[in-house]
Amino acid sequence: MNAAPAVPSSPLRAGLRLALDALTLKPEPYRRLAAEPSLRRAVAIVLAVGLLLGLVQALVALPGLVRDPAAEVEAALAGFREGLDSARTGMADQMTPELAAIFDLLDQSIEAFRPYFLRLVAVPAPLPSFVGRFSGWLGDWLSQPFALLAKWLGISIWILLFARLLGGRGGLLPYLAASSLSVIPHLLAAFGPIPCLGDLLTAVGSIWGLVIQYKAVETTQNLSSGRAVAAVLLPYVLFLVVGVLVAVFGVFILASLMASA
Repeated sequence: MNAAPAVPSSPLRAGLRLALDALTLKPEPYRRLAAEPSLRRAVAIVLAVGLLLGLVQALVALPGLVRDPAAEVEAALAGFREGLDSARTGMADQMTPELAAIFDLLDQSIEAFRPYFLRLVAVPAPLPSFVGRFSGWLGDWLSQPFALLAKWLGISIWILLFARLLGGRGGLLPYLAASSLSVIPHLLAAFGPIPCLGDLLTAVGSIWGLVIQYKAVETTQNLSSGRAVAAVLLPYVLFLVVGVLVAVFGVFILASLMASA
């Protein structure tokens, strides 16, 4: 009796298997994507993850479509006032009369502008307010994939640049094909709205993505483990240093303006 022919794997099942193998850091998916590099496939992977992530965030924001605009204004002002009170409490030991006057001015500004905000949202529009809220909700969802694409492409270029500086000789397209797998762990950011746990899972997803970037660099650039780790981390070190310098410069400018005032 002849054996039954094997049932070919569906594209969905093959994609899930590829994602699972990549998440568990098996070398096969990285080698396969690098051996047959396709920028279209890499972009499709990133956009698909962005669509799923944006869908979850859109579902969380769904109740906002039927929320009263005046209630949204009140919630925003309440949140601003809560942040102001927290800052005032945290700086209680360093509070000076001048700083207290600034906090009081901000607090008074909230109440002064509150009626104008409420009048603004009450102005009749050509289209129902629900249409505007739905358009914004849909735009936020559909913009998520392209935001993730820009983020992935930007950091991947920086990582490849440092990999080249450290002796990497692999091509751009094989690396991009393999590094597209690094966006998959960012699906954990879908749990972001959950207090405490959401932030933890988002951080885990980011670290996991860096590990996959390391695997993509090691596979496609023929670098040692140490140099591959350095290529992945050096862009973030550079961003951190630049951010600190900008912050210090900003504080210096602000202190000079306050001193002159």
